[in-house]
Amino acid sequence: MKRLYNTFCRLLRNTVGLTMLLMTFFVGIASAQGTKTVAVKVSKQTQTINNKEYYVHIVEQGQTVFSIARAYGLKYYDAVLKTDIHLMQVGDTVWLPKNDQSVAAVSANAEAVVAPANRVHYIKIEPGQTLYSLAREYGVTVEAIVEANPELRTEQLKAGQMLKIPPKGAGERKAESGNVKAESGEVKAESEKVKAESAEPKAEEPKSNSVDAIVAPVTSVGNQDAATATSPVARPVVNPYPFAEVPSDFPKAQAPYYNFSTVSSFNYQVRDRQDRNRVFVSVVMPLNLNKINEISTTKFDIEQRGKKEYKVFEFIQFYEGILMALEELQNQGVDVVLNVVDLTSDKDEDVVAAFNSHNVANSDFIIALLVKKPFAKLAELAKQHQVFVVNPFSSRAEVVTDNPYVVKCMPSVEGTVKGLLDIVAKQHKGGNLYVLHSNSKSVATDEKLYRDELQRQLEARKDIKYTFFDWSANGKLVSTLKTTKDNVIISVYDQDKNKNTVYATTLLNRLSSMGKGAPVLMTTGNYLADFPNVDFEQLQQLNYTAVTMGYLDYNNQKHKDFIDTYKDKFRTEPNTLYAGVAHDIMLYFCTALWNQGAEFWRNPQKFKAPSGMLFPFGFRQSSPSGGYENQLPDIYKMSNYRLVPVK
Repeated sequence: MKRLYNTFCRLLRNTVGLTMLLMTFFVGIASAQGTKTVAVKVSKQTQTINNKEYYVHIVEQGQTVFSIARAYGLKYYDAVLKTDIHLMQVGDTVWLPKNDQSVAAVSANAEAVVAPANRVHYIKIEPGQTLYSLAREYGVTVEAIVEANPELRTEQLKAGQMLKIPPKGAGERKAESGNVKAESGEVKAESEKVKAESAEPKAEEPKSNSVDAIVAPVTSVGNQDAATATSPVARPVVNPYPFAEVPSDFPKAQAPYYNFSTVSSFNYQVRDRQDRNRVFVSVVMPLNLNKINEISTTKFDIEQRGKKEYKVFEFIQFYEGILMALEELQNQGVDVVLNVVDLTSDKDEDVVAAFNSHNVANSDFIIALLVKKPFAKLAELAKQHQVFVVNPFSSRAEVVTDNPYVVKCMPSVEGTVKGLLDIVAKQHKGGNLYVLHSNSKSVATDEKLYRDELQRQLEARKDIKYTFFDWSANGKLVSTLKTTKDNVIISVYDQDKNKNTVYATTLLNRLSSMGKGAPVLMTTGNYLADFPNVDFEQLQQLNYTAVTMGYLDYNNQKHKDFIDTYKDKFRTEPNTLYAGVAHDIMLYFCTALWNQGAEFWRNPQKFKAPSGMLFPFGFRQSSPSGGYENQLPDIYKMSNYRLVPVK
């Protein structure tokens, strides 16, 4: 949970625009703190632990890790607690490292009170409070409060409701206390106006457990942190879509089309970059943070990993991979503005609303981590506006069919098959290739795609002898292999999970029984190595080779550096797929557009991938009317009981 906390605090400092996500995330944290943020008095008491000196702070009602760390001149992640941060209670101890920053802060503020700044914050309405009493208490006008909370034009003030309070002095309110009484008539009139307007028909309200029911967003003002965030409650709002706020500097209009001077096979219009000095990127993905409280976060329940709710963690790691790339790009002088859209609905009208309300069409490119249905709609919108949309993980070739503006990052079937056949031709010249597949009518789509592509490419090239072997006749496989030499098997078999498990175990046992001279075994996916009961001794004996997708190699120095940096930043190991692929997408496309501008979209094959890439990227149009597909598979083989890359 601390990793999630750290991540979203970083987002606010980077002005990424995830203010709404921050507020949702702090539900669990702030709920233990009460409803009001209190001042923080620093302590001079110190304690030495493991030869390091710390200031000792006792938590008071309403204090947060954010506000405490800030009072000591430190960052939230510098604080040391014995408990999970969102379970911190009054009386708990927080240790703050004693360093130059904290010593200076304590020296300057030992007797002072570090109070919340005059900025936007949230409160929970207490029984008996009115707009007038709130306006007087916080030094703003009723009109300013209503303007900050548009729903008050159709709703009455209710106890327990979360309300946004604008900065002190907002509106036309006079600061002198003597003028408050004179203004009371206007305040009363305004109160009556709001009350009268509340009688107007209300818009249909979504249910509180709907994906469209959201909490009020935190508004970022200057260098604001989330210390003033209190426990929000889900409530209907005027805008029912849970999108983060659009960055203030995001383009309001599309860039003109680029006048290309070079010849390209891409025969469609391409827009220039919106700004010569920046790259604008929209990320559309479901973070589903409303699920955080429904799953274990303090103790990771491994048995729940297969549950849908745990996609929350994978999507967060995807975003953390983007943050990793943003830091690298910034160090290289590449200025990126990120526009984040939290889209949890798969309804077409919601996808359209997200696209339109968030200026997504005005991006230099879009990253869409969405499932099949919402991605199809988003890709349709991208095509209408001639903006390229990147699909991170889909293996389906159909995502690029008849849509030249879709870019598929997972290796194409064509590229994967070519990579495997090139290995067969170069390393096993004169050998016999057997393609294991299934003729079952329930064959998986991916299996059929690979089988058909293997058939097409093998028929076109004359350097490989091959036989297609139906797995249902696998009993004859071993005897067949014994009569030939230099055998290579490419398996494309893919049924349901249970059948795959039985297939893998049976296949490995039969091939291993052959002893020395066992064939080379290749798979179009790395699921054999993923099975927990697979014997690596068998894979080693069979010279196992597989196409991997997002495999983080701990023996690869670039991968190891990425893993170590990720662990240092987010206090956990990165997912083997999400974080690394997200990092590469940002690094690759932002660098390409920064260096080549819109010319990149005409000739992506001419772009040399940046040195920080973890996985191979190389794009080519799938067809004259289709989008771009990655043609470079990531292939590993078993060597000394470890998977090592095949160049």
